[in-house]
Amino acid sequence: MIKKSIKISLKLIIVVLSVFFLVHLTSDTIGGGLNNINLDDLSSLKEVFNFIKNDYINKDVDLARLVRGAIKGMLQELDDPYSRYLDQVSFQREQENIFRGYFDGLGIHVTIVEGQLTVISPIEDTPAYLAGIKTNDKIVKIDGESTSGITLDEAVNLLRGEKGTPVVLTIKRENIESTFEIAITRDTIVVEAVKEKLLEDNQVGYIRISTFNANAGPELKQVLNNFSKIPLEGIILDLRNNPGGLLESSIEIASQFIKKGDIVRIKGRSSLTRAYYTYGNSYPDWPLVVLINKGSASASEIVAGAIQDSGNGIILGEPSFGKGLVQQVYPLSDNSAIILSTSEYYTPKGRVINNIGIEPDILVANEVDFEEDRQLEAAINHLLKGKATTAQRD
Repeated sequence: MIKKSIKISLKLIIVVLSVFFLVHLTSDTIGGGLNNINLDDLSSLKEVFNFIKNDYINKDVDLARLVRGAIKGMLQELDDPYSRYLDQVSFQREQENIFRGYFDGLGIHVTIVEGQLTVISPIEDTPAYLAGIKTNDKIVKIDGESTSGITLDEAVNLLRGEKGTPVVLTIKRENIESTFEIAITRDTIVVEAVKEKLLEDNQVGYIRISTFNANAGPELKQVLNNFSKIPLEGIILDLRNNPGGLLESSIEIASQFIKKGDIVRIKGRSSLTRAYYTYGNSYPDWPLVVLINKGSASASEIVAGAIQDSGNGIILGEPSFGKGLVQQVYPLSDNSAIILSTSEYYTPKGRVINNIGIEPDILVANEVDFEEDRQLEAAINHLLKGKATTAQRD
């Protein structure tokens, strides 16, 4: 009980200090949601800081560590699983993920949903994918240690690791009563943003986009340049289990299939809504089917929503994840950073995505006990025969 009380007290001190340190980086007042608190009203925060500095039993307390903890605590108080703190190592890793295209780990995208460490999607053909990790799995333990109360950055640091090292995840899965363990060996994850192939005797062009990193747009253009030399009956754009990525990349990708109009609308804390328009393209107007599932999130939903609203393609599969928030990275002076949700995005017709997702035009579930890819087969059938294997939703 004493340890629990000390832990709670320290957490409160961290949250208090977080406000103290950050107000000194702003102007004389804090506006908006903090109701114009004046710095003169924050003298008690200075007092707490001085109490810790002068009277705390451990005189060698690392004040810089308290500041980092304070920032984490304040971001946690936002109750937003996507706003988080990145220390120097995590910030560097985040940048490498975007531009380098490989890392050592499990190949799994996670978030925090209602306090639970939750899988957005495994990356195709990675250790997590091959071990059977699925979208919406709850990771309740990592190597036997509970993930209750864990931050997203702490979770990523635990899941990442040197190639060849093992980790055991305890999983709680939908519709399964008891938890179970999955042992996975880490490997080097090479993220290929775009893969392509020709199907049905070269009649259908298939494009799989696994992430919206800095390379996705140029890679897609190269694929479409090659496809434009072939008389195709249509294209399948596979965004299943794609957790998203860069906003700019999603606009660039969607522009290759939409010649006119806007791609996405974004609204922050002000009443103003900003529209991002297509760059246009010179490709043929191929018949298009976009595949999505519950692992399709964020930038995937921007692309699917834009194509659906423009009428330039059919969305087929299962409802998407429902992450409709845009994050901004703010580097800090010590080479760390925070990621902050700054706006919500909508489809061109103004549909809300956050916590809702994209509903497919043609609903096709991929049953676990089916060896064949029913969604892909339905997409091919739609392009070649003009009808899907299941009825369209109302």
